[in-house]
Formats: sequence, structure tokens, C-alpha cells
Amino acid sequence: MRPRDISASVRRQRAATLLTFDALSDDDLDRPAMSGWTVGDVFRHLADSDRGSVLGVHLRNFLPGRTLQKFEEEFEAVNDRNLERLRGVDRGTLRRELEVWGNRLARVIGLVPAPLARVEVPTAFGRLPLGWLGCLRPYDEWVHRWDIAKAVGQTDPLMDQPIRDLLAEFQLRALPAGPLRDAEPPDGVVEVRIDDGQVWRFDLTRRQFGAHVFAHPTVTIHLGVPDFCLIAANRVTWRDVEAAGRLKIEGDDRSAAESLLDLVRVV
Repeated sequence: MRPRDISASVRRQRAATLLTFDALSDDDLDRPAMSGWTVGDVFRHLADSDRGSVLGVHLRNFLPGRTLQKFEEEFEAVNDRNLERLRGVDRGTLRRELEVWGNRLARVIGLVPAPLARVEVPTAFGRLPLGWLGCLRPYDEWVHRWDIAKAVGQTDPLMDQPIRDLLAEFQLRALPAGPLRDAEPPDGVVEVRIDDGQVWRFDLTRRQFGAHVFAHPTVTIHLGVPDFCLIAANRVTWRDVEAAGRLKIEGDDRSAAESLLDLVRVV
């Protein structure tokens, strides 16, 4: 999770978002997208979120001290309120906000020293490296690009290899940071194999997580990064993905795998 890699992914994602924005009609921007938002609202959210992150206001939303459920409720309410700043602006102004604040956020992330990005800090998701917080932008942007594609009848957005690598680690770090430490899953050692090569093991018995776990797995989950992100964003369920043939559980200890998958969640 090097800042320069995160910064580059932010720039590529925003460039793709702007291409989509330019190709949509005004009627497309008024289509319903998700959570009571129109397609235009999704673009407004991205622009305002970048602005809030650059100014330091947005980061306060991720401070610890609340349950994950309480955090999600408050965070959604904040996002709804923040949309009002850009309601009623013309299309050109919204595009400039997307371009300007996206570039500024990428620049800020790229200036973070690599050693600082590895420092773990308490967040609403648990203790995580500062670099993990930077990955919230490419994760959130890809998911919202998916929302837009669904709303206007387009195919799922592409996810290039560098972003897949970033978001695979992003998702795998999120699980042990909070949910698996707080929950009471069954015993077992769950191995998660991302289709791009990353492998992490979660020892539910010893509460050990990550690539350093050497205990033999009792069950293995095979899952792709895009589906992992959609499950974490509550856009699909892991059972839907399994039914579609894009998630596979191998081994006799299925209950341990199901317990872990049930806890996959990032706002």
C-alpha cells in the first residue's frame, strides 16, 4: 500500500469516472442509482468526498469510538447532507469539482512518506495502516462506478491489475482489524485465496490473522477482488456470488468459511 501506487490508482479511477460522466446525458444523470440517490448524486458524492478528504473534514468521520453499525448509520446521514453543497450546480461546475478535487486528493496521497503510510492508527474499522485509509478512495470510486453502470445499463467497470492488488490487500486487512476480533466465529483456519494471487489465512481459534499464519487451513475460499468489493459494500451477498459460480468454498469446515464471509463489510 505505497502512497504513490494509491495516488496513481486514484488518478486512473477518476479519469475513468470523468469519461463516464462525459458520455452520459442529462436524463441519465437523473436516473435513480442507489440509496435514494440519482446517478448525478453519485458524482456529487465523489466530488464532495474528495474535497472533504483534502480539507481534513472527511477523515473525522472515520475516528473510532462507535460500533460499526452506528458508524454506518451516521456516515450515510453525513453523506446525504453533504450532497446539498452541489445540488443545483450546472453540469460544467460538477465536472470541474470532480476533476479538481480528484487531482488534489491524488496529489496529497502521493506526498505521504511511505514509512508513515505503514503506521497503524485506530479507526472506526479497527487499527489499520494510514495507507489503508488512502485506499478508501479507489475502493469507493470503483463501487460507485459499478452503481452508475447498473443504473444506466452498462457493463461492470473494469478493474486493472494494480488496483486489484491494492484492493485485495485493502479487503483482507479490513477483516482482522475489526469484525473478526469482535465477533465470536467458530474454530477453524480459513484460507482466503484471491484470484489474483494473494493468500491470507485467518486462524479463528488463536485469533491470528494474515500472511504470517502457518496453521493448515480447514477450509479455503476462492474469490475475485471485484466481487469481494461488492460484498463488502453490501451490493451483493456472498451467497449470490457463490450461486453465480464466482465464489468457491473447498473443505469440510464450511461453517468457519460462512462465518468469515458473513463479516465481510466496509462502508
